[in-house]
Amino acid sequence: MRRRACALSVTAVSLLFMTVVSTPTAVAAPPEPASLADAVARDLGLSPQQFLDRADAARRLAEFTTAVGPAVRGHLDAAGLPVVAVADGPSHADVVDAATTAGFVIDPAAFDIPAPVLDAFGPLLDRVPFDPSLTAGPIRASSYLGGDSFLAGTPAGAGLRCSLGFNAVDPTRGAVNITAGHCDPGESSTGSAVTTGAYPMYGSLVGSKFGSFYRTSRAHNDYALIDIDDGNTGEFESNAMRVPGSGPLLITGTVDPVVGAPVCKSGATTGFSCGTILSTGQHVTMGGNVLDRSFSTSICALRGDSGGPIVSGTLAVGIANASNVGDQPSCEIATVVSMLQGQRPELFATPINDILAENPGLTVRTS
Repeated sequence: MRRRACALSVTAVSLLFMTVVSTPTAVAAPPEPASLADAVARDLGLSPQQFLDRADAARRLAEFTTAVGPAVRGHLDAAGLPVVAVADGPSHADVVDAATTAGFVIDPAAFDIPAPVLDAFGPLLDRVPFDPSLTAGPIRASSYLGGDSFLAGTPAGAGLRCSLGFNAVDPTRGAVNITAGHCDPGESSTGSAVTTGAYPMYGSLVGSKFGSFYRTSRAHNDYALIDIDDGNTGEFESNAMRVPGSGPLLITGTVDPVVGAPVCKSGATTGFSCGTILSTGQHVTMGGNVLDRSFSTSICALRGDSGGPIVSGTLAVGIANASNVGDQPSCEIATVVSMLQGQRPELFATPINDILAENPGLTVRTS
């Protein structure tokens, strides 16, 4: 697993918005961006099947490294092959045999791990089976999907424009949505009588409130949970992610980020686009907060994309948080500007499995 400190200037990709809340009387026709297959081909140079194959390889690699523990590090190489480096130690041969049997390429360069850690992990665990619980409902014409635009604010219409993330189920609250923590402008009052509301956005129009923030995190991980109002729960029962110009993408489970894995995001500003995971275990400074579990991707994201879902194949990977080009007016300009600075557009995100681990019983809707 590759880790590096983030020295880039990053911008939270939420958008300050002030308007008057009203029931929309018209909805602007959506643009016709590329379909899912076109986005994968354009951004990654892959066919849809190659994208799914690499995503599945990343899933298997993540499950293997999680099961074995600190004795292995894994990534996908440039050809999409899963590569495993195995630590020196008494279990080296056993881990190499298990990785080979699983179909992974073995990195001949072993690495060392501290003796206390080496002594701590026991026999190899069986690889975790991929058997997600099925919790998704139907997609309705009125359904809200991951990547849809919403306003986090007050009835007066002041707040931040962000993107919905993954629809999920809380064991005590029922239907919820997982989005970015910095989208909540009223973090100090989360869960109180004056908590931040969530309102759908249709272009510049703002609809009626559909939920309220009830938990917000801006330290270590950047995420927030929106409790869906009783009258709107049916609109948040699907496991779908918005792909403009194509049918929705259905989420089938979750996976840890793996370097080299292909990923795609859906956002209210830049739509559906793809890239690869560049690094994990990032330290990212956003305002006065430090996120120390982020992963970075080669995806361009702009203001308003915060909170949007990131997937590998059909598996949830994370929630969009910050971008090193978030202040640019378009991704085309952002790419040129970042190249002139010797960089490239990067989107930083919070791993979905970290969010679930911090909220016992919370599950992403899957089918």
